[in-house]
Amino acid sequence: MTSYLSGSKKYTAGVELGFETTTLDMEGEVTKRAPYDHVTVEQVQEALSEFVGTIDQIPPIFSAIRKDGKRLFEKARSGVSADDIEIEPRQVHIYSVDLVPSMLELPKFAINVECGGGTYVRSLVRDIAYKVGTVGTTTFLERTKQGQFTLDDAIPKDDWTADNIYAAIDHFNQQLNEDES
Repeated sequence: MTSYLSGSKKYTAGVELGFETTTLDMEGEVTKRAPYDHVTVEQVQEALSEFVGTIDQIPPIFSAIRKDGKRLFEKARSGVSADDIEIEPRQVHIYSVDLVPSMLELPKFAINVECGGGTYVRSLVRDIAYKVGTVGTTTFLERTKQGQFTLDDAIPKDDWTADNIYAAIDHFNQQLNEDES
C-alpha cells in the first residue's frame, strides 16, 4: 500500500530581509530588525548551498511540536517566546534550495525548496537570513509537490466535476503504471 504523504515535498517561499516576526511569517509581530544593505545575491546563493543535505534545524515556536506535554504554538499564544524556552534542534533533509530568478530584487527574493518531512521552511528562511548576517521573514509559502503529486497536476476548484476527477485519476494511474514498467 502506498502512503500518499510519503516522499519529498517542494515549496516556493517568499523571503524579505530586514525583519523577523514571532511566527517567522507575515502573520506575526515584528520582533527583530537588522540592516540588510550589505547582502548580495552571490552571498544568498552561497548561503543556500550550505543548507543542502542533512541539517539541524530549530523549529519555530509557532509549530505543533510538543514540549513538556504542550504544543509549542499553545505556549506561544500564552505569551512564551522562542527566547524563553529551549527548542531542541531536529535533523531534516534538504534535497535542493534555489533562487527563483524571476522573483529576485533584494531585499526580497523567492526560493524553491525540495525537502523531506519535518522541515520547517519558515525556519529555513530565518536561518538563511542569519547566514548572510541579517534577519528575514517568510512572506508567502506554497507547496508545489507532495510525494508524487504536484500542483501542476491539481484540478482548479472551479473544475471539480466527477468527470474531471475521474479523468485525473485515470491519468495518474496511467503514469504510475508507466513508471512501474
